[in-house]
Amino acid sequence: MKRLIYYLIMISFSLLPVSCMKGDETPSEKSLHLSPITPEVIVQEIVRGPIYKTYTSLGTVAASDFARITPKVAGRIKTIRVEEGDRVERGELLMLIDPFDYEQALQNTAAIKNQAKVNLERLKRDLARMESLYQQKSVSQQTFQDTESAQDLSLYAYDQAVVSHEIAKRNLEECSVSAPISGIVTQKGVNIGELTSPTQLAFVIMNMDTVKVEVDLPEEIFSSIHEGGQAIITLDAIPDKTFTGKITKIYPTIDPMSRTFKVTLTLTNPALLLRSGMTARSKVIQKSREAALCAPKSSLVQGEQGYLIYIINADTVKKSPVKVGMEGDSVIEIIEGVSEGDLVVTTGLAGLRDGMGVRISEQVSPPKG
Repeated sequence: MKRLIYYLIMISFSLLPVSCMKGDETPSEKSLHLSPITPEVIVQEIVRGPIYKTYTSLGTVAASDFARITPKVAGRIKTIRVEEGDRVERGELLMLIDPFDYEQALQNTAAIKNQAKVNLERLKRDLARMESLYQQKSVSQQTFQDTESAQDLSLYAYDQAVVSHEIAKRNLEECSVSAPISGIVTQKGVNIGELTSPTQLAFVIMNMDTVKVEVDLPEEIFSSIHEGGQAIITLDAIPDKTFTGKITKIYPTIDPMSRTFKVTLTLTNPALLLRSGMTARSKVIQKSREAALCAPKSSLVQGEQGYLIYIINADTVKKSPVKVGMEGDSVIEIIEGVSEGDLVVTTGLAGLRDGMGVRISEQVSPPKG
């Protein structure tokens, strides 16, 4: 019995520290239970600027104009004046085919033409004389007709000689192969000393001063696209630059399989940064508005009666109903409910209430369009 009482006393003493600790919390522990955590938010400024509704489509950069150059005559290449990558102007000499044989041909056809002209002039005189004699009945009709036929044959021979001489002259001129357009030599397929012919590709020249991008757009935006409209273009190869393209051609038909239509965009390329074959991401502008009061889409909260925005007011947030207008790609036009320069919450909206205290962790730059 005494042993049982001893054990009960020991157990009661062992429980005393636990009960004392529960009622003996430190001030910092009490503050953890009493002080609410201030939510952190990310904000953006309400600004005025352009707003765009666009459709994004991928395309490939191509030269606005190009020429595949083949020689017009056969022969051995005597001179080449350009290499791949060189810029050439229209009419500039690219290569020279050995002209010796064509010079000889020109001389021969010139001699034949001159002789044919002499023969023709002589037969014209003979025919005039025979006609006079025939009228005087001094020669037979057959003799007159033979002279007339000889004059006709001589005229035909002269005409043929003139044609042959012109061909020889043109062939000699074609020994000089010149650039038909201004641009960059992107391909050279000939070398000095080689034999060439009209079937051989000698050069490819691309005019890269302006380039084009062809894109496919869905039929539902056909009515919102027009020639002269603009597109915002970015390229994976030049990620730090943005280019502006102009709609220069809208194809009139819809592809029945893809339900899309083709549009050609043209871009100026004065620094020749854009190269044929680059992948272009084109945002074709369907509609736009200048100087709209823009808020990021991420700042909108769907309320029971429309959209709401939380505006920073000192260290708290103010809930403001808003009326929205045109929707852009990343921003939306605000017609009523905010003012230019207001800071609105874009991240950390969950759990916010009107008048709640917040702490701004970051202010990001307003997006464009």
